[in-house]
Order: sequence, then structure tokens, then C-alpha cells
Amino acid sequence: MKVLQSTATVLILTLTCALHSLNGLTLSNKEGTAIDVAVLEIEDARIQIRLQNGSTTWLDRDRLSSASQEAIIELATQDQSRFQIINQLLGIPLLNDNNLWDDAPAEVAQRLEWPLESQTETQSSFRYYPPATYHILEARPYSSVIYGVKNQAALISIVFANKGDFKFSKPPIKNEIKAMQAAIERDTNNIITRISDALGEPEKQQYGSGRGIKQLIQRWDWNGHALLLATQEDEYVSLRITSSASADNKGRGQKFSDANLRKLTTQNIITRPNGDVIIDNIPMVNQGPKGYCVPATFERYLRYMQIPADMYILAMAGQTEIGGGTSLSAIIASIEGYIASQSRTMKQLNEPIKIRTIQKYIDKGLPLIWTMFSSNAYNQYANQRTQQRESVTDWQTWSKDIQTSARATELAKDLMSAHACMIIGYNKATGEIAVSDSWGPAYNERWISAAQAEQVSQGSIYLVSF
Repeated sequence: MKVLQSTATVLILTLTCALHSLNGLTLSNKEGTAIDVAVLEIEDARIQIRLQNGSTTWLDRDRLSSASQEAIIELATQDQSRFQIINQLLGIPLLNDNNLWDDAPAEVAQRLEWPLESQTETQSSFRYYPPATYHILEARPYSSVIYGVKNQAALISIVFANKGDFKFSKPPIKNEIKAMQAAIERDTNNIITRISDALGEPEKQQYGSGRGIKQLIQRWDWNGHALLLATQEDEYVSLRITSSASADNKGRGQKFSDANLRKLTTQNIITRPNGDVIIDNIPMVNQGPKGYCVPATFERYLRYMQIPADMYILAMAGQTEIGGGTSLSAIIASIEGYIASQSRTMKQLNEPIKIRTIQKYIDKGLPLIWTMFSSNAYNQYANQRTQQRESVTDWQTWSKDIQTSARATELAKDLMSAHACMIIGYNKATGEIAVSDSWGPAYNERWISAAQAEQVSQGSIYLVSF
């Protein structure tokens, strides 16, 4: 009887053998004494081993018998290509060697062909919204992103089936909701099976902090890399790949003292010859074709304040609706505890949009999250004003002209276009503010008059403070 094995089965068998080949090896020294060990690290002159009692030690390779030295050489040869097996498991060329964390993010993105989303002096991101034919772990990702810190890859975040990205009618019909639920369950089960067959059974842990942000994850470790799978029934499936050290720290970022963070934020203030005062180095996040303006804007702000954040996790904390709508109050309630763990606080200001209010915080290097109504009329106005600004040479005349224009312009509040964005700058002489939307680089900086901003404001602005 001939037994036929599927390609997937053969791959899993190969993975299992190769990834666990460092365990259960019998080594002998030149005197003939033999011990059973697990080989943890192989260097030119020595190896690190784990004994059966669980203790670890280093052993000089020249003390080994000829047969054991040959076995170590064979293991070292296998070790050099282990990353290729991980790439096969994932189905993408993520790794170029056995350590992702010394790679530049741009190099990783080039291998994967994921486009640049944002680049600041200290942070970068490369985000890909792939087509339905693109697969990772034999499942469809809806968003894949590389986060870099100080020109080193720091985190890979992949979101599979989820409530925000799934396509629905308006209103959603029962069969569409069932299809989403089935996709989430299918992706969860298949990914767990696939990784577990290769790397062994996962360890269950709590990850993150803050109500709605803390997650129960399943964790697998390989060679200093941690694969963290987070799932929530009827909500989402997400996979993070991060360093084992970061996973041990539950994803918390480096804590900055008030003085150090104040120094960092004020260094980001740019004053231009025309009087523009702008905050630079705010990461861009492209929310994609869904209603994630609130979580995307908060991700940008938190990362600017050196607090790790992911818009998808924030979206689920914000009680994301089918199709992507999120609750501002729910997100704020969830992240208050999270940012408190980073020694920061959130403030809400129920003040009109005026230059003196904006100036107070921009001059400290603190952008503002602004809730407003982003109607078609507003966006046409913002685009036109920004384009006209690019060719201005006489700023005194411009200041007079736009103040006259502001008095003659009335923008209505379109209640169906509720939106959240950031205020990142101002010009006191012209009475303008700079607005940044989470729609990609083209919307990083648009200028409008403060008077028109007040016309479309929902009445609240928020900031994370020291």
C-alpha cells in the first residue's frame, strides 16, 4: 500500500525534524565518557549545552571525540539554514539569516516587497494591505507591517480575519456575519496547528496592559524570536513576531523620565521662516479602507510619545463595529490604564479651536488629537488652501488675504463625517493650523484657518501629557 503525503504534511515533518534537531544528542569526550544533552549554541571553539538536570554550561569543542565533533559540525551546518525553514513555515522571505533583529527595517521590507508607510529620525514602518491571493501561514492577512526602531527591525504585526476589514453590506446581513465568524475561527485553528506542528505546543500568557488592551496570547519561541498569536472570538486574529526579550517584557516600551521626554518632544519643534511652527517626527499610519481614524491617530500619537501601539489592538479596545467604526470614549477608557503604566496621562480639553490654545501645546512639542467633521466640503477647502500655500512668497499679503477669506467662508458640520485627526502646528501671523490625517503621507500636513477648524469641530481635543 502506497501512502501519499500532502506538500503541507511533508513540510511540517521537515520543520519538526530540523527545528528540534538540537535536542537529545549524545556527546562523548576523548576519554569515552558519554552524556545526553541539548545543544543550545554553537561557536567556533565551544558549545553551550543543557544537561538532563536542566542546568546549562559551555564545553570546549576540542575536548570532544572525533565522532562528537563531526556531529557538532553537522548541527552547525543545519543551524546555518534554519531561517529558511522558518521562511517556509510562514510562506514569506522574512529572514535572511538566523537573527531578524539586527536587520535594517528597509532591508526586510525590500525582501517582502512591503511599501514604506512612515520614516522619522528614530522610527519607521512599512505597511502592506495585500490582495486576497497573498498568504502568510496559508491564511489571508489583511494588514502586514514592519516596525523599526533606530534602524533595526523591532516588530512584525500581521492581522488576519477581523471584524474591521471584512466586507459587509449596509446594514450587514446574517450570512456575512457568519462568514466573518467562520473565517476568524478557521484562521485561528489553522495557524495554531501549523505553528505548533513546527515549534511545539505554545505557552499561554497575558500580554500588554490596560482594560481592553491586555490580551491572552499563545507564544512560541525560536532562536530569540517570539511568535505571539492573539485571537478573540468574533473579533480578530493577529500574529506578532518580536524578540523573545520584548515578549518577556509583555511588549512594554522603554520608560522615559518626564525630563527626557520633554527634551525629546521639544527637539521635534520646527520653526520656519514664514512663521509656521510644526512638530516633526510624528509617525504616519495609513488606516486603510476602513473607519479606523481614531485608533490610527492614537497609534501615531502613542508611538510619537515612545509608547508602543498598534491600531488594530486599539480598535478592538474601542469596541470596533462591523465595518470598522470605533468608539472614541471606549478607546480612551482602555488606553488610560496603558499609558499610566508608562507614567503618562491623558487630558481632554473642551475648548474652541484658537491659535492661543494650539500654541500652548505645540510649543511643548505635544500634538493634539482633534475630533471634527471631515466633510467633502472641508477636504476640498483644506486641499485647496494647502496647495495655494505652496506657491506663496509674500506672507504678509497672504495673511491679510486669508483672514478676509476666513470671514467669508462657512463650513457646515456634516454629522455623517465624524473623524479624528491631529493638529501638529500653527502660524500665529496667518491664523492657520496644520492638520495631519491618518490616510498616508499625502495627508501628513494640511493647512486651514483656525476659524474654519472651529466651524467643523466636535468640541474636544485630547493630548497625552507628562
